[in-house]
Amino acid sequence: MVSDFQAQLEEVERLVRDDRNQVGKRAGVPFIVFTYDPADEIEVDQEVRNLINKLEYHDQAVAAIDMRDLVFTVLEERGILENVIDLERRDRERLLDGLKSSLLDDGEMGQLASAIATQAEDADTVIVYRMGILYPFASASTLMGQLEMNTPDDTPIVFCYPAKVDNKSLRFLNESEGTYYRARVIGHE
Repeated sequence: MVSDFQAQLEEVERLVRDDRNQVGKRAGVPFIVFTYDPADEIEVDQEVRNLINKLEYHDQAVAAIDMRDLVFTVLEERGILENVIDLERRDRERLLDGLKSSLLDDGEMGQLASAIATQAEDADTVIVYRMGILYPFASASTLMGQLEMNTPDDTPIVFCYPAKVDNKSLRFLNESEGTYYRARVIGHE
């Protein structure tokens, strides 16, 4: 039996393989937000990897971006990973402010968005997964806002986000983080 999130990922696959021109048609941006119950993280992770393999099998160049790896790589490259780990234990509020400025550059094109945009240049489809690491210092909508004018119009970017849709807003851990209103949202409520 196909689970709800498997059916939703099949819709994502259909869009990025067969109906690419429909992804951003109304919204003007090629963004898809696939939401799922955080309790399904392990199963969804495997299904996302299966989706990536299917797309590659059908000759798509896929940029598969593990957000957790990307965050740690950026922090390590900046030489601040150890400081971040230490600060997490001592002063969580200061840590969150520091991560915002380090990774998001206060609303400008931050390092996370830049890394995604760079990979999007040579890809047919971009899939960003394990995005739960962004909470609470960044939101999916902030990231999409930074990417809006900085990625190819014909390259769908799929954001796999462990949240639920509530009244056109994304809710992660029962807290609203807003939503990027132009993205096509596929997920559970």
